[in-house]
Amino acid sequence: MQAAERNYEIYDKELLAIVEALAKWRQYLLDAAEPFEVWTDHENLKYFREPHKLNGRQARWYLKLQDYDFMLKHIPGKTNTKADILSRKDQVNTKEDNKDVQLLKDEMWTRNTTARITMLGQKVVPEEGDIIKKIRKNNTREKEVIQALEKNDGLAWEEDEVAYMDGRVYVPNNKELREEILKEHHDPAYVGHPEQHRMQELIKRTYWWPGLKEDVKKYVQGCVKCQQNKVQHQKKAGELHPLEIPEGPWQDISIDMISPLPRSNEMDAILVIVDCFTKMIRLKATTTNLSSEGVAKIYRDEIWKILLRWVPRGCCMDKGKGHDVNDRLR
Repeated sequence: MQAAERNYEIYDKELLAIVEALAKWRQYLLDAAEPFEVWTDHENLKYFREPHKLNGRQARWYLKLQDYDFMLKHIPGKTNTKADILSRKDQVNTKEDNKDVQLLKDEMWTRNTTARITMLGQKVVPEEGDIIKKIRKNNTREKEVIQALEKNDGLAWEEDEVAYMDGRVYVPNNKELREEILKEHHDPAYVGHPEQHRMQELIKRTYWWPGLKEDVKKYVQGCVKCQQNKVQHQKKAGELHPLEIPEGPWQDISIDMISPLPRSNEMDAILVIVDCFTKMIRLKATTTNLSSEGVAKIYRDEIWKILLRWVPRGCCMDKGKGHDVNDRLR
């Protein structure tokens, strides 16, 4: 048992033993043809025979137990000597449990890589941090920032080798530095992988650079954890309906058009007619503005008169003309 599990109440420990045993033999017990029995000498399980408000752990166990068809059978401990000996073979030392445990860890209180911000009027005064030090070392300024500083209108200024734009710290055009800020405002557990708008709002409380919105969008779209746990708000796609397998040649056909092509003899497309049974193919030069009536005429002249004398049962076409072509053929 893990250290946390040894702190469970006795009835939770007994139920945990049953849950772990069922999980161990799951491949044999799940969907068993006959109900099976679980023998136990613990009367403490009677606690769960009465209605109770389950906590989160007990609720998870309850859902796991619903997968099995079993009966609990109580036997006295003196008649269950073999199992009792096995359960008491190794005495667990619990004296060291819960010792030197720091309940509120340091990382819950401080953020080491990001400078804190104190608002003084419209100025942002950052406390010394790794990112601020890196910004000071990088003295490059983009054209937009230089023009804003030259205006001297109070919306942009420079102080202690750090440029400020509209009360926010300007981050120079340094890929590694900007990626560090993006990572700090998205990946940590206390931030919680926010979506694009929320992440942008968090960054703009302190930092700014041209193209921030686009950088945030790319970072969120490239986050593996976000994509794996993304909630789908779109309507579920319908079921696929595969085409029936034809019983003979030219009973079902598919028609497609390769276009546009360089014009040759007033033709700029190729009509492709394929038999779904034999995969025989017929090609015909045509134009991109070919109508359903024109397709029917080509089928009549190139296939019906030469190869066979019947109309196909079905026609598959991806340009929205399939039903119309079927009617024309008939």
